[in-house]
Amino acid sequence: MAQRTRRPLIGVTAGTRTMMSGAWAGHDAVAVNEHYVRAVREAGARPVILAPQDEWTDEEIAELDGLVLTGGTDLDPATWGEDALSTDMTPDPERDAFETALYRAARRSDVPVLGICRGLQIIVVAEGGELHRHLPVDLPEHPATGQEPTEVEAEVEAASDLALALGTRAEVTAFHHQGVRAVRGGLRIVARHASGLPLAVEAESGSSVLGVQWHPEIDGERGAALFESLLTAITHREVSAPASSLV
Repeated sequence: MAQRTRRPLIGVTAGTRTMMSGAWAGHDAVAVNEHYVRAVREAGARPVILAPQDEWTDEEIAELDGLVLTGGTDLDPATWGEDALSTDMTPDPERDAFETALYRAARRSDVPVLGICRGLQIIVVAEGGELHRHLPVDLPEHPATGQEPTEVEAEVEAASDLALALGTRAEVTAFHHQGVRAVRGGLRIVARHASGLPLAVEAESGSSVLGVQWHPEIDGERGAALFESLLTAITHREVSAPASSLV
């Protein structure tokens, strides 16, 4: 394989937000927290902002080297046949559908994925899993992490890629009121909080997938290790790719 001559291109998902002031008040803007963009750049890659739009083909997603599914609002419960709760944030069905399709295309195209907070939940639901809808009710033992960023401790499975990046225990910054109830498909739980809440999942086979129920983009050096692990997965993918035939 030819030696890489450019930085890896990492798709970073964004949402839309109505502008509240200025000449364009009332118009929608593409919005993503700058922390994600900075973290990808500091890991040595090029962020490519992906806003909800028409579905990407497998060939198009394969032009990316990796994908980051970012945080945001709650998923639309109608997606998996449940009714809205009073504790739900306002859903964004268009973004849900776009990111779910991106994830599935990335899996088919062997593009490594890092899912962050909402991004983890996109991954879990796309694979047929279930979510806790409101942790203060569903799992009262879990710390209150829905009002502001809160440090919690993750207990990490030693036999996991996540442990290579963080070790078997890590203080991480959580900001969520929903969480993983059950995983299915090709995922396995690789980190939990002491309350029992799953905090991270990985793919058991196929393309590299890591989803975390916290915000590494604001976790400084600890968080940087996860973005670096995405770059490592990209490198491994390139090394293991079959060489082009010479005849």
